[in-house]
Amino acid sequence: MRNLLFPVALLLCLTVSTVKAQTPDYPNAINAKLNLIDFGAMYDGEMNITQGFEVGYFRNIAPFLNVGIPLKFGLGKLPESEVDGNSTIASADLVFQLINIKDEAKVTPYAFGGVGYFMEEFKDGHAQFPFGAGLNFRVSKFAFVNLQAEFRKALVDDRDNFQLGLGFVSMLHKAEKKADPIPTNAVTDRDKDGIADVSDDCPDEAGPSNTMGCPDRDGDGTADKNDKCPDDSGPMDLNGCPDYDNDGVADKDDYCPTDPGPVENDGCPVDLDSDGDGFADDIDECPLTAGPVSGCPDRDNDGISDKNDECPDIAGLESNNGCPLADDRDRDGVPDGQDACPDTPGNLGGCPDSDGDGVADNVDKCPTTAGPASNFGCPEVRQETKDQLVSVTKNVQFESGSAILTQSSYAVLDQLVEVMREYPDYTLSIAGHTDNVGDPKNNLTLSESRAKSCYDYLIFRAIHPDRIRHAGFGQNRPVANNNSADGQKQNRRVDFELILE
Repeated sequence: MRNLLFPVALLLCLTVSTVKAQTPDYPNAINAKLNLIDFGAMYDGEMNITQGFEVGYFRNIAPFLNVGIPLKFGLGKLPESEVDGNSTIASADLVFQLINIKDEAKVTPYAFGGVGYFMEEFKDGHAQFPFGAGLNFRVSKFAFVNLQAEFRKALVDDRDNFQLGLGFVSMLHKAEKKADPIPTNAVTDRDKDGIADVSDDCPDEAGPSNTMGCPDRDGDGTADKNDKCPDDSGPMDLNGCPDYDNDGVADKDDYCPTDPGPVENDGCPVDLDSDGDGFADDIDECPLTAGPVSGCPDRDNDGISDKNDECPDIAGLESNNGCPLADDRDRDGVPDGQDACPDTPGNLGGCPDSDGDGVADNVDKCPTTAGPASNFGCPEVRQETKDQLVSVTKNVQFESGSAILTQSSYAVLDQLVEVMREYPDYTLSIAGHTDNVGDPKNNLTLSESRAKSCYDYLIFRAIHPDRIRHAGFGQNRPVANNNSADGQKQNRRVDFELILE
């Protein structure tokens, strides 16, 4: 009985075919092929190849996707089997196949995977998971030779196996009815293409029968007279034009010919950004030209895209179609009568804001350094800096009865140098003071000299003179009671303050 299996399998291979190439036009197919089966290499490292055959039915259910039910029968040398010699084996599977078949393709690869039920001697059964890949070689419009490699993973021990199959391929289709022959004495064929003039759509131009006798330079089955791309092969449903990414949009109309996308997005992926401007093509009003306004260019930077701007090279207002107002000299959108800076474009009452702090340059005491409006647009002095100024006041010392700085005072004043560099928009006020001991005129002179000594040191340290003010007030501005030694000590001081001018 077993010896009869192989002639039957061979006969089936010569008469039916596998369904590796169905299309929506021909969705059904059957298959048959011879299989070489090996269980031994997985376990003892020695190949023990036996034979089997396969028949099955497949159907195309979606683009690039077939589903099928192959049935397999054969003999196998099974490890750890109670049968002496080869066992009869059979399996039934449900497989899903991924394939992209093209009418003009001579060789088509595919991959598959699924689940099946495997039996030994038609009684012991278990589940197996087949997966693998194969190649289809076209031999006619509906027939292929198929070569397939398959690995089957079993859910029981010692039953994993390899299979290599070779079969014949043909899609199920209705036989094409041949036209009745035309009597010899009635046939005329002016263009000598083998198609009678009465049936030839182009009787004066030679062409093949599949285009009704009309020329077809690219051989894609669409006559040149109907072919929108007569020199480039393509499917008939796209008027003979190629579609490299198979997205249903002909390359000549496809903005993204190598990346599949929907027809409504001109063949581009929904999230693709062809011009790299940060706007995805599906929301980009100018998908092939980079720009900041809805993906479109804006040469005059007025926030109105060039395609909607009647004055694309002159900044203007949206309310005026992108053109400036007639009474707006600086063309910033603010009429001269309302513009605080009519000759300088800006967005704060018509004035610029160089540091972007919300305070217009014309009222900003620090136009290049950002700061709050409450501080005239200048950065506020940090509390740590204010504390540092108090410390400097306490620690600047002079030789007794003179305006000569002590050696330790230089390091203290160096702290002021760093403060002045941190706050380049501020001016430093230096005020010298004394107690009430001695002649008031001498005290005034001494306080002025001590303030000047601090001023001179800061100038020496490269602080610009325009940024420093100094004065002496003698005994006229005490901060403590001069009737005590401690009070007199507090009154002998030099004050430092950062001010805005």
